Amino acid sequence: MTKAAIALDGNVISEHFGKVREFLFVTFEDGKELSREIVAAPTADHAPGVFPNWVKSMGADVVMAGGMGVKAKQFFQALEVQVLTVPSMDVEEGVKALLMGTVRTVETDCGHGSGHDCGK
Repeated sequence: MTKAAIALDGNVISEHFGKVREFLFVTFEDGKELSREIVAAPTADHAPGVFPNWVKSMGADVVMAGGMGVKAKQFFQALEVQVLTVPSMDVEEGVKALLMGTVRTVETDCGHGSGHDCGK
């Protein structure tokens, strides 16, 4: 059984992980969805590790977002949570790809530093 945390921005997968206000948690096994729940993200200050630790505490094995910085990815790696950064897509399209095992990922390493150019 796998539990995925999908960063939401309305009906699409959020392109900016650090600004997510809610997540869709989907539990699935053998290509079949078992449950889903939308949960508000922590309201604590946006600090390194807050979202990754919370996602892990919610039981997620996988996190899916459109964009994510290097530090967040490193936190997830240390927590043994698989990171899937995906192109812009509808949430239901993302859930379907998860269930079918056909998620197409893209590389997004944005630190939003002085040379910020990720477009977000």
